[in-house]
Amino acid sequence: MKTILLTTLFLLPFASLQSAESGLKPNVPAPLLLINEWTEPRLKPGDPAPKLIATEWIQGGPIKEFANDKAYLVEFWATPLWTCDDNITHLNELFQKFKDKGLIVVGQNVNAKLAGGDPTNVKSLAGKKANTRIYPVALDSVNKLQGTMMDTWMSAAGQTCLPCAFLVGKDGRIAWIGNPAEVTETKMTYPVALDEKIEELLAGKFDVAKAASEFLAEQQSERKGHLKRIAEGLLQNESLTGQALDNAYEIAVKANEGDFNNDEQRANHLAVLARATFMKGEKGKAVELQEKVIALMVDAKTDKADMAPYQVTLESYKAGHLPAMSPQEAVITLKTGDAAPKLNCGEWIQGKPVTEFAKDKAYLIEFWATWCGPCVAGIPHLNALHLKFRDKGLVVIGQNVEGKDQTPVKAFVKKMADRMTYPVALDNMSASGQGSMGKTWLDAAGLNSIPSAFLVGKDGRLAWIGHPNELTEKMIEEVLAGKADSSKTPIADPTNAGAPIEKK
Repeated sequence: MKTILLTTLFLLPFASLQSAESGLKPNVPAPLLLINEWTEPRLKPGDPAPKLIATEWIQGGPIKEFANDKAYLVEFWATPLWTCDDNITHLNELFQKFKDKGLIVVGQNVNAKLAGGDPTNVKSLAGKKANTRIYPVALDSVNKLQGTMMDTWMSAAGQTCLPCAFLVGKDGRIAWIGNPAEVTETKMTYPVALDEKIEELLAGKFDVAKAASEFLAEQQSERKGHLKRIAEGLLQNESLTGQALDNAYEIAVKANEGDFNNDEQRANHLAVLARATFMKGEKGKAVELQEKVIALMVDAKTDKADMAPYQVTLESYKAGHLPAMSPQEAVITLKTGDAAPKLNCGEWIQGKPVTEFAKDKAYLIEFWATWCGPCVAGIPHLNALHLKFRDKGLVVIGQNVEGKDQTPVKAFVKKMADRMTYPVALDNMSASGQGSMGKTWLDAAGLNSIPSAFLVGKDGRLAWIGHPNELTEKMIEEVLAGKADSSKTPIADPTNAGAPIEKK
């Protein structure tokens, strides 16, 4: 696989239009859970902070309004994300350091807004951490008159990921918006220097105008990624003509305006414009643009195998043919009802190795990675299925597709402990860096997103393929009972995904 896309936990109607630049990578600001599609921000640093409308405080509080002699750090979080859990210590330190100087820290939980969110579970977990979390904590639930905290804060600011933090000054205005930490492999780091920002804010020296400028620049990058995804979706229609094609072309042009973070990002955007240009009948210009794409890929030191589809596209343009599919798309050769491919896993880092399918068992194989926020957030759901159905004949396998560098996986699984008790395997990597399981399962099924799961029946055939959130216990029970009808279970839409993430 060349590219992995992250799907959101929400099954949003426009999930496929999510920003191409909002994904999760090691060593960059790390939103560990995509919870929303990007929208144009209506809220930015310098604006009055929205009201505090949390309906239930489970620790400390309640805080109903901003005092003019206090500054506030409002962090949005969810459980059981280990990044949010690990961040508690950092927030405690900030609270202890600045509480006597006028800072109030608020931990705003948003589990109720997530698919399958359970506020009761949050209360239980918060109770267990009562001795470690010393700042006020509130739940987000619908306020009939005013909506929710996530709507009026996060969504209004165009924030799509957790954890997310807002700094509010003594004037009641937002001073800063961003991710409170970064992730390096399985460790949290704090290069954003929130303590320095808080010091300056409390002293009245924080540069809100600069923070607003940086915020808006970041949102422009998000906007371009959003436009790129829209253009890609439109240009998949090879018969697109007239005003519809003109609109797609204009969107692709806008997606290429301004600066980019790196050559690879610019190349991916330019490839969409090249396709739009060719479809408008400008063959020569399309060839020039595609040649620039390849030159940028070379500058970015992209692997030859990953560059091959772009070269094929160039040759197609030169020959006057529109490629049937973009480099991100794939031919589907594996579907429900087919015999499941062989299990050619690499090292098994947890549980008993599974080398073949037993006739008295059904199998749920989920493809995941440690850097994939939705994958991490879905682990408790997968673990619950494992515990409920393991004695009834279901074998759950966590098939990791980390990429070339698989070193973070063992430490991650060990850290998850009893929250992740099912068997876990690494992919079997070739010398060229391609994973066997990723190729014969994900690629063959036309899936370019994770998490993705396959349910294999006792007959060794694929009973279901899709996003793990769409798998119901009833489906599993039917498969275990031999009553599943694979003809009624559609293949997951490979375009229903979020941001492209290059595998490491």
